[in-house]
Amino acid sequence: MTQLERRYASLLRLYPAAYRRARGAEMLAVLMDSAPHDRHRPEWREVRGLILGALRVRAGAQGRRTAGQSWQVALRTAALILLIQAAGDTLWQMTFNPDGESVPIARVAVSLTIAAVCVLAVVAVFRGACLVAAVVTAGAFVLQMVAPEIVLHFSPPFITYLSPSWQLPLVVVLLIPLIGRSTVVAPKALNLMLLVPVVSVALDAYGTLTQDPSFQTGSRAVWQTLAVAAILWSVVDERVAMTFGLAFFNVVVNRALLGLPPVVGDWSMWLGMLGDWSMWRWTLIDMGILAILPILNITVGATVAVRRARI
Repeated sequence: MTQLERRYASLLRLYPAAYRRARGAEMLAVLMDSAPHDRHRPEWREVRGLILGALRVRAGAQGRRTAGQSWQVALRTAALILLIQAAGDTLWQMTFNPDGESVPIARVAVSLTIAAVCVLAVVAVFRGACLVAAVVTAGAFVLQMVAPEIVLHFSPPFITYLSPSWQLPLVVVLLIPLIGRSTVVAPKALNLMLLVPVVSVALDAYGTLTQDPSFQTGSRAVWQTLAVAAILWSVVDERVAMTFGLAFFNVVVNRALLGLPPVVGDWSMWLGMLGDWSMWRWTLIDMGILAILPILNITVGATVAVRRARI
């Protein structure tokens, strides 16, 4: 074995063992046949191509696919991320009791029901029943909207801490393009992204329960860090960047809703809020800053998806 052949073989070890057994000999033969006889080491473009190829195989991102298929996987994964985060937020908020009073049974029952419905929607998405998932998610959002009234009805003295999860309307929007289509199959490696909402919820819960400001802002930092990493990872799998871009818009929407009045029916409060430009100015600026990353993620991911589809 020549020195060049040994170096090619070393690079091919980056691929999974099963892949090497199936295609390793063929790939090595092609590389050796295309190399000049006087070459002693691989060119940089070959090294880069083999490394990227190995990463794509291990990430399940190899092979041809259309831009539409990439969008379907991104929409599905983003919907799952937001459903898991909504279920987690509901569960930890159920235990939050700043007044020191016992948590009413009605609040526990409503919270568990909302979380269970979100889990049911997750199962429906995995089974490809996106219409069922969208309907169930819409039902969970309606239940969240009326949850404070339900709890107050059965426990009048108790002040609830049940805030509507605005992830759920966004989930419905993400699921609508998938309704009526065949089951979207995502690589197992991409499903590791479902750990992101678990970490995000844990940081939010710990920061709120302990009143630790570093953890209270940790959730946003997790999203921002991973969103930047996803842009870089788009050379391997553009669907990761597209997924983070879609899911990250939840943070932007929640920032906008922080300025909304608590009583939806109080129109005078709404009119006063809309006329107070000093309040909305900083909200819009913060939203604009937050929207930079998701827009970059979607733009970069979609561009790479179109280029891959043309190869």
